[in-house]
Amino acid sequence: MVWAGFTMIMLASYTANLAAFLVLDRPEASITGINDARLRNPSENFSYASVKGSAVERYFKRQVELSTMYRTMENKNYETAEEAIEDLRNDKIQAFIWDSARLEYEARKTCDFITTGELFGRSSYALALRKGNPWLPKISLNILGLHENGFIEDLDKEWILLNTTSCQEKDSSPSTLGLTNMAGVFILVAGGIILGIFVIIIEIAYKKRKDKKVRQHDISRNAFATWRKNVEKRKLRATQGSVAEARQSRDGFLKIPLKKHGVNSLMAKNANNRTIFSNSANNVAKKLVKTPEISD
Repeated sequence: MVWAGFTMIMLASYTANLAAFLVLDRPEASITGINDARLRNPSENFSYASVKGSAVERYFKRQVELSTMYRTMENKNYETAEEAIEDLRNDKIQAFIWDSARLEYEARKTCDFITTGELFGRSSYALALRKGNPWLPKISLNILGLHENGFIEDLDKEWILLNTTSCQEKDSSPSTLGLTNMAGVFILVAGGIILGIFVIIIEIAYKKRKDKKVRQHDISRNAFATWRKNVEKRKLRATQGSVAEARQSRDGFLKIPLKKHGVNSLMAKNANNRTIFSNSANNVAKKLVKTPEISD
C-alpha cells in the first residue's frame, strides 16, 4: 500500500507539472493579420491605434467589414506616428497600424518590434507633376528602369530593411518538457528511493532481532520442557516406589513362629472368624488378606 500510494503521488505530480507547463509556458502567439480575432473583438487588455487623418484611418472608415475596428481605435489614434511608436515601446498599446515601409524600418532598427500579417490596402508612392508636363514620360521611364536594374531594391535594403541588423530570431519550434520542468518528480523519486532503502534496512534489522528472540524462546521452551519431563519422571518413580512399599506393607506375609509339640504352626482368622492351623513345617504358608487378630 505504501509503494502504491507513492506511485500515485508521482503520477499526480507529473500530471500537475505537465499541465502547468502547457498552460504557463505556452509561447505567445503573434497577430496573424488584419483579420485576427484580437483585432476584430479586442479585450480590455488589448488596444491598437493608427494616426488621425491618415490614409490608413480613411481606409478603415471606408471598409464596412472593418467598421468595428474603426470605432474601436477612433478615440485612440495619435497625432503622429512617433507618438504611437513610443507608446508601443512602453506597452501602452499592443499594436500600431501604419505604412509598411515605416513599420519595417522601425522593426529593423530595434529588436523590440516585429511586423506581422500580410499587407492590406495596397497603394503606390508617386511624384506629382502638372498635367501635360513634358518631364512626365521621362521620369516614368527612369523609375521603371530603376526597378528593372534593382536599384530600388538596393535602396530598400540599405535604408529600410537595414540588412546589418543583428536581432536574434525567435525560436518558433514547439516547446518541449525539459528536465527543469520535471525536477520535482525526480527529487520525489530520489527521496522515495532513499526512504525505501532506509525502511529495508530497518526491516532487515528487525527481522534478525525477531528471529533471534524466537530462537532463544524455542531454546528456553525446549529446556523447560526437558526439565519438566525429568521432574515428572522423578515424581512418577517416587510415587511408584511409595505405592509399592505401601502395598507390600498392606498385602505382605505375616509369619509368626509358634512352638507347639516342636512344630512351627501358622494360625490366623479368616474372613469368617474361623481358625486355620497348619501343623506341618513343610506346608506352604497361607496368604492372609487381613490380620485383625493373632493367637497361639
